[in-house]
Order: sequence, then structure tokens, then C-alpha cells
Amino acid sequence: MKKLDDMHPLSVTLFFLCVTLIPMFIPYPVITAVSFIGAAVYVTAQEGRASVKTHLWVGLLFLILTLVNPLVSHKGTTILFMINDSPVTLEAFLYGLNSAAGLSSVVYWFAAFARIMDSEKLLCVFSVISARAALVMSCALRYIPLIRAQYIKTRTAQRSLGLYSDGNIVDKIRGDMRVFSVVITWALENGIVTADSMAARGCGSTKRTAFTTQRAAEFDIAAAVCAAALTGICAAASLCDRLDISFYPNIVMSHSSALGDIALAAYFIMAAAPTILSLGVDIRWRYLRSRA
Repeated sequence: MKKLDDMHPLSVTLFFLCVTLIPMFIPYPVITAVSFIGAAVYVTAQEGRASVKTHLWVGLLFLILTLVNPLVSHKGTTILFMINDSPVTLEAFLYGLNSAAGLSSVVYWFAAFARIMDSEKLLCVFSVISARAALVMSCALRYIPLIRAQYIKTRTAQRSLGLYSDGNIVDKIRGDMRVFSVVITWALENGIVTADSMAARGCGSTKRTAFTTQRAAEFDIAAAVCAAALTGICAAASLCDRLDISFYPNIVMSHSSALGDIALAAYFIMAAAPTILSLGVDIRWRYLRSRA
């Protein structure tokens, strides 16, 4: 048993693609609710007390999306009340609530994904898709700290020469634009030098290969296969119209069926799996430490 943090980057990427694409393309209320709760619980298990800030931002997003839709859309037949002769309907409110839950859950999942996937793991994923894309991404990631360091160096030099002033907003903008122009020029020149150096060393003359220290174990492969299978069940239920819902003009949901219930159970397993794996590894670790 492994946490998602310790699994192969391709398996992790596949899982997050599956768990986020399902509520995006199948906006069934049960699925969006399970996705939202599962993602929120997993982020809490990941970050602990530090997750409060994430919850506040996502909660604000959830509240705004829920309230904006009934104020903008006046579709639906069940009128709750009137605002400036504009009806606020139950259907529009529930549609906004469902959409807010789905989008907020995606934000939660991507927050968890960003915490797990560092630059090395992302390069591993891109190297499988395209070795050239991995090379470009590696160069781009390398240039971020270089440009930042060059910006600080240039601004310090400009201030030492008396060309950078913080006296008023106009002088500050002029100084920032001058430093920005110098840094961009440096970046372009350095990029040309790097490209010439790579070409001189034979870059692009043959098919490029990639190296990574990440190795896929049996558990990683099994997890990827399970995620794909569970996603296939949800997709099959959606194609068979077992997970359909219409909010306008009245709320109409597909009738309960065996395939629909199986798809809901499949997605519940997928959304709960990260937290279960994390708790299982922690419990096992504490048990082994208690016996040591």
C-alpha cells in the first residue's frame, strides 16, 4: 500500500485526470457532492491545519458561484422571491449550487495535485508524452529562478547608479520598465546562446530520449488500471443516460438503476481512495513503530 505521494507520476496524473473529469462532464448532484467532500477531506488530510486557508478561498468561490447564478439566470418555474421585478427561481439556485460544488471540487483536486507533483515528477510525465516537451519544460523551469536573480541584480545596479527612484509613482514605474526591458533583453540573448550551445552539441540531430529515476511498481500499475476501470463504469452509465439531470424548466433526474448505482459507488471509491490510502499508511506506520 502506498500514498499518492509515493506512487508513480503517471499513475497519479491518470488518477487526478479521472477524478476531475468525471464531475466536469457528468454534473450529477451525487457525483459533484461526493467529489467536493472527498477532495476537501483529502486536502485536510494532506495539509492539516494549513488547509484552513485553502478551505476559506474555496468556500468563498463556492458561495459566489452559488449566489451569482440565480441572480443572472431567471429560468425555472418555481419562483422563490423577486428582486427588482426579476424572479429568483429554485431551479437556478440548485443549478448554481451544483455547478459551484463541481468547480470547487476541481479546485480542491488540483490543489492536492500541485502539492504532490513537483518539477521532477512533472518532467517524468512530459518525458513519456514527448521528450522534446520535457526538454522545453525543463528549460522553462530553469529560467524562472535565473530571471528572478537577474531582475534583482539589475534593479540593485540601477539603484546604485541613481537611475532607480522610489520618490513617486511615475519614477518608480519608469525604473521598473527600464529594469524589465534590461531583463527581457538578457533573457533573449541568453536563450540564443543556450540554443546555439545545444545545437553545437548535437541537440535535435537524433531522436531524443529521457531519463527518470521514477519506476512503476505493481501497485502503481494496479492503481492506474483501477482508476481507468472505475472511470469506464461512470462513462458507461452516463452514455446509457443513467446519470442525467435537467434543471430547466423543471428538475428532472434519471430514474434509479443498477448501472447508475454501480457508477455512483465506483466514483465514491475513487474519491475516497486517496484519503483511505493516506490513513492506511499512517496507521500501519504507527503500528510498526509501536511494536519496535
